[in-house]
Amino acid sequence: MDRIKRVSLFFRAVFQILFIALPVILAIAWITSPESLVIMGGVINMSFIPRPYVNNILHILTPADRLLGFGISSIPMLIELYILYSLIKLFGLYSKGEIFSVNNVRHIRNIGYALLVTQVVNPLYEGLMGVALTWHNPHGHRFASVTLDQTNLGIIFVALIVILISWIMAEGCKLREEQQLTI
Repeated sequence: MDRIKRVSLFFRAVFQILFIALPVILAIAWITSPESLVIMGGVINMSFIPRPYVNNILHILTPADRLLGFGISSIPMLIELYILYSLIKLFGLYSKGEIFSVNNVRHIRNIGYALLVTQVVNPLYEGLMGVALTWHNPHGHRFASVTLDQTNLGIIFVALIVILISWIMAEGCKLREEQQLTI
């Protein structure tokens, strides 16, 4: 049990760092856009402009374009922050030794639903980003792209499994409570 608590504290700290770093990195990335954000001498190379638009922005991004891009990028980021928040709470409970509880079930279920929501929001995000980034292009060179691929289907499948696991854990919690009340 002590090992579970230590590992859970470690992951809780990692998720807390990511929770703080994600918005900061997103803001810095949009300040430097359309260039990629290079961290650690090129070990990490990030671009928050969706791939279909990188070579199709035919104008210099103005500060207003960057602010709009940041705002649109914040939509999926908020969902990611909610997932990180749920993971922080979940691993906080694990670090206290609370393994099978209704609170854990709630956080796991919320993560599953948030993963599903990301797959609904992603096409909207990509379309809005295309409009925002190519709006100032010459006529005939503006476009929006929405992609769905096996990654999206994989995340939907994982989300459904996470929701199923939360349901199974909820039933396990009920059985455990019944056993504790039985003499």
